[in-house]
Amino acid sequence: MSTLEEILAGDTPIRDASTVILLRDSDDGPELFMLERNVKSEFVGGVFVFPGGAVDDEDSHEQLEQLTTGLSDAVASGRVGRAHGGLGFWVAAIRECFEEAGVLIGEQDGVLLSFDDARVNESFDAGRQALNDRKVSFSEFCGSMQVTLPVDRLVYFSRWITPTGMPRRFDTCFFLCAAPTRQTPLHDGFEAVSGRWITPEKALTAGESGEIKLVPATEYTLKSLCGFDSVEVLLNEAAKRTDIPSICPEIILNDAGKPERVRIPLPEGEVEVKIGDRLRGAMGGG
Repeated sequence: MSTLEEILAGDTPIRDASTVILLRDSDDGPELFMLERNVKSEFVGGVFVFPGGAVDDEDSHEQLEQLTTGLSDAVASGRVGRAHGGLGFWVAAIRECFEEAGVLIGEQDGVLLSFDDARVNESFDAGRQALNDRKVSFSEFCGSMQVTLPVDRLVYFSRWITPTGMPRRFDTCFFLCAAPTRQTPLHDGFEAVSGRWITPEKALTAGESGEIKLVPATEYTLKSLCGFDSVEVLLNEAAKRTDIPSICPEIILNDAGKPERVRIPLPEGEVEVKIGDRLRGAMGGG
């Protein structure tokens, strides 16, 4: 397995990114919320993913750190192997979840946000639109709404680095979080064109049948989330992880120069998966 330093030393720029997996209990076990990316997207268009995106410089801004609770930048940075600014991964996960899925993991006066009241929901929806239109910064929005960010509700779960050869590359931290019970996820209609609650087992079955498209990082994340009786049990087990490796798959090309297989250096051993025709285009292979 390549070291993080070796991977990041490559020529292709790699941006920090965060993904949050919202979880809720159901009769069939824990469900997670997935978004279908716009097929016109330059990066993995048409693929089913979890809410997330790039870490902005502002996500590590001192003003936003003052709005967070439960985790300091020093501790967060230590967990992701950074000298400073690591808290930005947690903040970005919360911000992107709100922008893409309409769920804000935030508190007012120490109480988790509820959008049950129509006027409150309308106010936050307007704020979400302003964020997506880049008319307001996240720190300005949180400050104006008197919202604090309980970053300790997010459990750092895994880390994936986009393979060399992709049009965009990201160093992505994956987080787990119990979804706020009084908020309803809703795709933004731009970056994501649909959204659904689904168990990891059913998502994998849908991926195998071709009903939905999954990139390897999402597929293996789903596999690691199977078999739990409840969200509480899942989160408790995930919180026990202390050494989280950076996983950087390698795309193997065929004789025509198109992606054919992906080699994945998982902690338990290296595996290879074949790239189907439906996914090849989303991965930049034509």
